[in-house]
Amino acid sequence: LGAAPPRARCGIRYNNETEIKWCERAGAPTLEYGGEREKEGGLYWCELYVKWSPQGSMLATFHNKGIATWGDSSFSKQGRFAHSGVKKLDFSPREAYMVTANEIPGDKRGVVVWDLRTKKELRSFEVASLPAPPPILPAGEDPGPVRYEAAHFKWSHDDSYIARRGKDKAGGDVVSIYEVPSMTLLGKKSLRADGVRDFHWSPTANKLAYWAPEADNTPARVTLVDVPSRKELRQKNLVNVSDCKLFWHPQGTYLCVKVVRHTKSRKTLFHSFELLRVDAELVPVESLEMKDTVHAFSWEPQGHRFGVVHGNGTRPDVSFYSMQTAKGEAVLTPVIKLEGRPCNSLHWSPMGSQVILAGTGDAFNGVLEFYDVDAKWSKTVEHYRCNAIEWDPSGRIVATAVMQPLEGAFFKYQMDNGYKLWTFQGACYHEASYENFYQLAWRPRPKSLLDPAQKKAVVKNLRKYERRFAHEDKQKDVARQREATTEKRAARREIRDLLALRAKKYAQTAAARAAMRNGIDADAEDLYIITTKTLESVVRSKEEVVN
Repeated sequence: LGAAPPRARCGIRYNNETEIKWCERAGAPTLEYGGEREKEGGLYWCELYVKWSPQGSMLATFHNKGIATWGDSSFSKQGRFAHSGVKKLDFSPREAYMVTANEIPGDKRGVVVWDLRTKKELRSFEVASLPAPPPILPAGEDPGPVRYEAAHFKWSHDDSYIARRGKDKAGGDVVSIYEVPSMTLLGKKSLRADGVRDFHWSPTANKLAYWAPEADNTPARVTLVDVPSRKELRQKNLVNVSDCKLFWHPQGTYLCVKVVRHTKSRKTLFHSFELLRVDAELVPVESLEMKDTVHAFSWEPQGHRFGVVHGNGTRPDVSFYSMQTAKGEAVLTPVIKLEGRPCNSLHWSPMGSQVILAGTGDAFNGVLEFYDVDAKWSKTVEHYRCNAIEWDPSGRIVATAVMQPLEGAFFKYQMDNGYKLWTFQGACYHEASYENFYQLAWRPRPKSLLDPAQKKAVVKNLRKYERRFAHEDKQKDVARQREATTEKRAARREIRDLLALRAKKYAQTAAARAAMRNGIDADAEDLYIITTKTLESVVRSKEEVVN
């Protein structure tokens, strides 16, 4: 954060290397640290993946024996956390704690909660395996054997609680909420949530949303609960439900419930959205029906808009909506519909307004459309076989990558492994290829200290800041060009100096050469006849009639 000029940082994993690099607009990334200290000791800095803490103050590296954390400007080791076979790590939002899991069913110490300040274990848990949601199939088709998945812990926004799904002693469905750092059950009992399939904390308040499917004569429902009071703030009943997904707005103002419904015969599926205004009195709900298949949903990080990818063909449509009108009224309003886009996911800039309509996978092979929802401007580019898209925290740079998992190589991707860096306007300014490329992760930044009024003032005076930043960018471009030509200028100077030296030595041997040729100076100008000829040719001619 204190770097001048300000730059973005990213961590990459390729081959056996782990590197932290500085990135800035229009310039190639520069290496900051690549595990040189560890290499001197014959060790790898990281054996699996890396993960940044939510505010970017530390970096975690995965190892077969546990987790190591690194920090400060020289990336010195901050702590070691022994947990064999760890596969998953989640920092708490305020970086006071973390939870690690190895996802080994039945392991009594499969999940561990740590205090990052004291580096001590707060409590360990057995890995809990719960039935996974059945696949959505036509009526009468056998879903196959029941699948199981690990129940993961999730942090509240202020590090006060950590929760996961589970079963009580009677076999009932519950959400177990633990207070941190005591790691005791909130109120000495779990939250009763019959049939709970999934839950998510609000990103800005101690509110918990969960959904449960239909059971017997009870409809499916979405429930919003206040913690620690356990007061039910809102419940929405839903019928003929096959599946639900919960999407909190990053600012916690809205909750979207994506609902997949079926007809009574279960032969036809259709989609809808239930949109809850969480901060409004009585939590009003608005519904949005979709006649075709929904492929993706995404909130604009700052604002009131969201995007939906929907359609039944090979080129679906992309629709944008706003939870407010242009006058600021709380009414769901269509913004724009883009028809026939090769797209199956949406990736908003952290600053909003800019969004990438991405077509990844074998169906689209990496078609990327940079779209400005405010200016209604777009540019389409391609990164062949792209399967990962990451914005840097400033919203100025986008990284797209072709990556393979560490657990098993995708040989069809190995010819294309690597990443590209783009400006937010869709101009590619750097690319790198690797035989094996596993990860690219931007370093997060703390939340802005500006209040809404100060941000509004910045937007109002944007022209003034634009001129200053444009001048700084121009200076950096000139310095970058000068640096890029430094080697060329040095090589040219070296050749000129060498030519001058050779000419001087040649002149010093003129008398000796004349003596060997019976007094004839072969370099004398009067021994040569110099003829100058000028040849002209017509390249192009044009006749014009002048009145």
